[in-house]
Amino acid sequence: MSNNDKHHKDIFQLERIALFSDAVFAIAITLLIIEVKVPQLPSVNPGFTEEFPKAMNEMIPEFIGFIISFMVIGNYWRAHHTLFNFVADYDRKLIQLNSLFLLTIVIMPFTTAFMSRYMLFQPFFIYCLNVIASGFLQIRLWKHITKESNHLHTELPPGMKSYKTVSTLISIACFFVALIIHKLPVWPAHYEGLVARMFLVSIFFINLVTDRYYRKKYSFGKKY
Repeated sequence: MSNNDKHHKDIFQLERIALFSDAVFAIAITLLIIEVKVPQLPSVNPGFTEEFPKAMNEMIPEFIGFIISFMVIGNYWRAHHTLFNFVADYDRKLIQLNSLFLLTIVIMPFTTAFMSRYMLFQPFFIYCLNVIASGFLQIRLWKHITKESNHLHTELPPGMKSYKTVSTLISIACFFVALIIHKLPVWPAHYEGLVARMFLVSIFFINLVTDRYYRKKYSFGKKY
């Protein structure tokens, strides 16, 4: 096999890895809304009028969980997409790390539904553990690909590795803080879970600030 043929084969294999990863992200993010079930309500008045507000209030935790996980998976996909812009080659360990990372993404619709349905610490802990594991595995994937001795990446823009690592660490830290908030003995009964979940929405705003800082400092292109 000529060097040119080998190069084309390597590119094809990398595209397979990236396309498979994109498919996993797409399925996981779609399953999030599938887990939000339509409430069973009477089809005639006055029952519908009386039960509708109650049913919608009961669904608020599910929609909060959906929004949080949509943002989390979306951020992980964006970082993964950026990472594969710089992947020039692959090895067995890259495939293994990528598979483990995708495993945590696939599990997220289940842990999201579990966390949303039961406003208790244990389901919330399992969900946070899921997201934290995703973050650490993504950082590990970044380190493996960008390690110079592995020869797997093209030249990185200045600050890119720090940018993506710090963004992921901030998300991980937010979930640790949310666990602490959930356990604080200062909230009224049944409110500690809601406060902890609402705090996670702050990840979106923190990421906006982080993105603006790094883009201004290193002048990243719009595609990153």
